[in-house]
Amino acid sequence: MSNRIWPKPAACGILAVLSLLLASGCGGGGKKSGAAGTAAEQEDEVKPEEKPFIEAAKPFYTAIAAREYAKAYDLLSSHARARMSVNQFEPNPNDAAFKKNEDNPLKNVTADKFAELAGMFEKAYGKPRAVGHLSVFSTDAAVLARKSKETMGAMDSMFAIGNMPESVPANIRKASLRGQILTNLSQEDLDKAAKAEGLSVEELKKNPDFNPRFMLKVVLVEEGGDLKVGYFECLPAMFD
Repeated sequence: MSNRIWPKPAACGILAVLSLLLASGCGGGGKKSGAAGTAAEQEDEVKPEEKPFIEAAKPFYTAIAAREYAKAYDLLSSHARARMSVNQFEPNPNDAAFKKNEDNPLKNVTADKFAELAGMFEKAYGKPRAVGHLSVFSTDAAVLARKSKETMGAMDSMFAIGNMPESVPANIRKASLRGQILTNLSQEDLDKAAKAEGLSVEELKKNPDFNPRFMLKVVLVEEGGDLKVGYFECLPAMFD
């Protein structure tokens, strides 16, 4: 299978594109994500200088995958809590609506509000169940600050930090990471996915390419001497 379309829950009313086409990262040290792989395989890919960033970000991914949103909230920096956009949880496909969300962000988000927003992950992509592939995407200060002079610098920054607001000081941005959150689809969505593929649900589940997930882009910042999540945003799996 390739370029598969997995159904978005009926509550949202439309289909979400969760392509299983494996794409390599663009610029900024991006790596091919692909399937989750084993912990040992992922460990082998990590460079020594990247380990501190993986170790700092992994608890956030683990908390999201476990649906322990209070724990995930505790790992956010003051900058991440001070300003959030609904687009970080489910990017609006309509350009005008997306811009409206960015122009009207939520301020001083509480733990309860964060948990409510995180519920959008589940509605859009299925209930999180595990962390898949996690890797450092970029540690280039110029890329993280949107100041790279390279030919593809602007694109590198887009892939590295996405819509990260300028309210997060550039000098504290330390690393951009990408990680997969593997999910379980509801029975209704499994039925829709199987029907779309002309398969039974059991046949679909047995297919090794069937791997519902979404990707979380995280930017770590240094705050109070520690590495914390300064920004995050969700993207469908076709972008991981």
